[in-house]
Order: sequence, then C-alpha cells, then structure tokens
Amino acid sequence: MKRTIAAAAAGLAVLCLWVAPAQAGFPGANGRIAWESGKTDEFDIYSSKPDGSDRQQLTEGLPEDHRPRWSPDGTRIVWYRHLGTDGPGNIWVMDADGSNQTRLMNTQASEEDPAWSPNGSQIVFWRAKGGGAPNLWIMDADGSNQHPITHSHAGDIGPSWSSTNVIAFTSFRTGNGDLYTIHPDGTHLVRVTQQVLPDMYPDWSPNGAKLVFFTENGGLTSKREVWTVSANGTQLHQVTHNDVDDSYPSWSPSGSRITLQRDVRQSGFDFYDAWTMRTDGTHLQRVTHDAFTDGVPNWGPR
Repeated sequence: MKRTIAAAAAGLAVLCLWVAPAQAGFPGANGRIAWESGKTDEFDIYSSKPDGSDRQQLTEGLPEDHRPRWSPDGTRIVWYRHLGTDGPGNIWVMDADGSNQTRLMNTQASEEDPAWSPNGSQIVFWRAKGGGAPNLWIMDADGSNQHPITHSHAGDIGPSWSSTNVIAFTSFRTGNGDLYTIHPDGTHLVRVTQQVLPDMYPDWSPNGAKLVFFTENGGLTSKREVWTVSANGTQLHQVTHNDVDDSYPSWSPSGSRITLQRDVRQSGFDFYDAWTMRTDGTHLQRVTHDAFTDGVPNWGPR
C-alpha cells in the first residue's frame, strides 16, 4: 500500500522498479489541497481546505488511486489508478467533487504521473511497455492523440508542465536522478541539476521561474529533503534541514507556500501526513492528522 509514497527510494531503486509519482503549480488563489491516503487500507483520493477542514473523500474501492493533480482552473483532477496491487497504472480524470470519473486509456502498459498543460487541454505522463524504461508521453485531455516526447533507454519520470509551457522531469540518462527540462514537442532538452544525490519529482512555481523537488538519501524513508532551483539551474537552495523525512513538494497557486508530505514517525513506524510551509521552510502547518499515510499532496487554485 505504501508503493507510491515510498516509490522513489534511491535513484537505483526507482530505476529498477519504475514506480513513480508529476505535478505543476499554476497561478491563482490558494484553494483546496488534494492528496492520496492509505487510511482506507487501499489508497483513495481526498481533498480539504488548507487547514484540513471540510475533508472530502473523492474515490473509493479496491483499486489504488494515486497522485492527484488539479487542473489549471481547479475544476478537475487527474490521477492514476492501479486496478491490482502491483498491476499497471492507467490515467483517470474526475470533477473536483469526485463525480464523472473517466478512464482515459485501457492498455497493458504502465501509465503514471499525469500532469496538466497550462491551458488544461493536454496531459503529460510517463509510459513503460513490457518492463521497459518509462518515457514521457503527451495526450489530449480526453485521452486522444497520444505520442512520446522522450526516447530514453534509462528512464524519464515525474513530469511537471509549467505556466510558461516547459516540461520538467527526473531522468536517469546520466546514471543518476537529475532534473531536466524539455519543450512539449520534444526539443530543447536541458539538464538543470547535477547533484550527487538523486533529484526527484520537480514541481514548477506558478510563474515558471523555479522548481521545487526533493533529494533521495539512500533509502525508502531516509531523511529526504526539499530543495528549490531556478529553471536555468542556478540558485540551488536546500529548504528543509531536519531529522524527519520531507518529500513530494508542490507549490501553492499564489507561490507563497509549498505543500509536502512529512514523516511523523509514530510508534516506531513511518507514517506520513500532508503539511504546508512557507517557501523558505518556516511556519509549518499540518493539514492531515491520520495514523497512517497521507501523501503526495497537490494544491489547487480554487
């Protein structure tokens, strides 16, 4: 059940398992936060106000639902669903209240990490066929016109589409998890980071100037930390410095705060809750208080 939350272990573990969660912050007022929760035994999607009030369960049932992402106008959510515990994932969309759930594809490939384009007309995701390396694909928001934009033998995961129409992602093409950017037509591939530790799952700031991401440190829950970097690779800055595990950050639509999952370490086990903080890592506020796993949060613009 913790497959998605703990998926991005070390770069090597992700490289072998191809289990990954994508995202993007779009400009607007700070609205509801959506996240995946394992409190129902299998993962379902929930949303609430940023203070944790007005909590709503949006999906239910045996399939595992992961990685919710708000559309730029805040009216829809895209996510991926595993019909079996370890089966391939497929991309789904629904309205913000959980209604009109629609499957966009029905293949035997693994398709995960969906993220919206700035105008909401397209979705970027990764696809892996027959145990091969995942690569980035783009499709229309109704599931049509699917086509690849990367062709790496090492693997590209975790795409995020900026308000300035640039896609950021984690790639293992250099032997480690590094951040890259690419244009939606597959041109202008640029390496953004070159750190020793894997840099995982970037999320664009609402103005498209910065990326927030987290670094792996050698284990599934191994004191991961949140960082930011400018789109051109400069101004690399570590945001969190503590003894807990911080990961899967996402910008608020206003750009003033970041939501993330944090390991609260209850009873000797690793449990996560959704939190928010200022972009400098201060003024932490807890969104969820479950004795299980609430993670991979995303902040909507309504």
